[in-house]
Amino acid sequence: MSVVTPATDATTATNDVATGGDGNVTKNATSDVARLRRGACPSLPAPMQTGDGLLARLQPLQPLTFEQLSGLARLARALGNGIVEVTARGKLQLRGLTSAGATRLPEAVAALGIVVPQGFPVEASALAGLDPVERFDPRPLAREISDRAAKLVLRLAPKASVVVDGGGELHLLALKADIGVTAGRGDNALILLANRPAGEVPPHRVPAIVVALLERLAARGPAARMANLLMEHGIEALRAEFALAPVSSVESKPPAEPVGLHALNDGTLALGLGLAFGQVEAEALQALAEAARAAGARHVEPASGRALLVVGLSLDASNSLKNNAAGLGSITDPADPRRRIFACAGRPACASARLDTHATAMRIAALAKGRDVHVSGCIKGCAHPAPAALTIVGLDEGAAIVVEGTPRSAPARVVPVSGLAQAVRELLEKEDA
Repeated sequence: MSVVTPATDATTATNDVATGGDGNVTKNATSDVARLRRGACPSLPAPMQTGDGLLARLQPLQPLTFEQLSGLARLARALGNGIVEVTARGKLQLRGLTSAGATRLPEAVAALGIVVPQGFPVEASALAGLDPVERFDPRPLAREISDRAAKLVLRLAPKASVVVDGGGELHLLALKADIGVTAGRGDNALILLANRPAGEVPPHRVPAIVVALLERLAARGPAARMANLLMEHGIEALRAEFALAPVSSVESKPPAEPVGLHALNDGTLALGLGLAFGQVEAEALQALAEAARAAGARHVEPASGRALLVVGLSLDASNSLKNNAAGLGSITDPADPRRRIFACAGRPACASARLDTHATAMRIAALAKGRDVHVSGCIKGCAHPAPAALTIVGLDEGAAIVVEGTPRSAPARVVPVSGLAQAVRELLEKEDA
């Protein structure tokens, strides 16, 4: 996609908006950006205030039983607004919690038998250990890193991340990570820094190297990220310091698609079900859990890419469950246009939003012709911090249209919401001409 109006970085975009741009954008955008800066992550013990109440996030250490999944749905309805989310990184979120509900939630989750990380939260594939394509099971390595880095949690940036990927079909290499570990040549492991290949080492050396790199970040304060460390030292210096064997090239992989059927190494199947906008109502989630149980599945795993994986099915049971799940609103076809839409809760769920993001996203998706579309209710960009081919942002003055950028990038146009569809159509027709 060629660029009509290049989106600049956040600083330039803020300055453009503050000076008025085309005269339709708020003059207070600079202070708004500072006020809405996204620098923290919600958790069970420390939920985050959002427009529709408190938001809590959890990363189960073990697959969820159907009783646990149903239990989370009940908690979402009893303590929050009944919305459960699966994030782009495969975390679970409960929205709209009251202060009393948020206080009760950690104990209620523990009562369901759901275990969450106590150390540093290392990410691995939802099919780790079951993916027949993976070169190694990443879970033992992820657990060791998590345990050894536990002492650093409070000193690291809230969004500091480590991904351990076994090289399977549902790889995590497209996720942004400070440190990544994946399969290298032969029996080696490949270490990536800020998603750049740094070099290979024998697997037994990986935990010590990862923890040492995290210690470097922690020593620079709670805002430091790997990209900062690379700018300061350079990747060659870090490669030499940790004796990483250089690699000439690394195979580029498109993001993994969890939606659809996946063969497992035990002869059964996993059915990946996408959630429109990453959300599901509590009642639909409970019905899905019961349908999966009736289909004879073993368990459910939240997966990166805003999906749930129902694991341990026969082919006939998979097809039957697929039909049931579609009737409950799940996305069962990876070609569904909703798989290329990123949208936050929006109005009326979020008081910060200036846009009904879900209705807007569905109208724009029909015009986007296969492009990735991000619809953000405000400039925070909670649903998709990375650039998208087309981004729509809700403002007090209307809707901003950003091409190849983020919600904080300089807009190509700002238009009334009522004229958004026509403006997008004109912009994309010009783009395609």
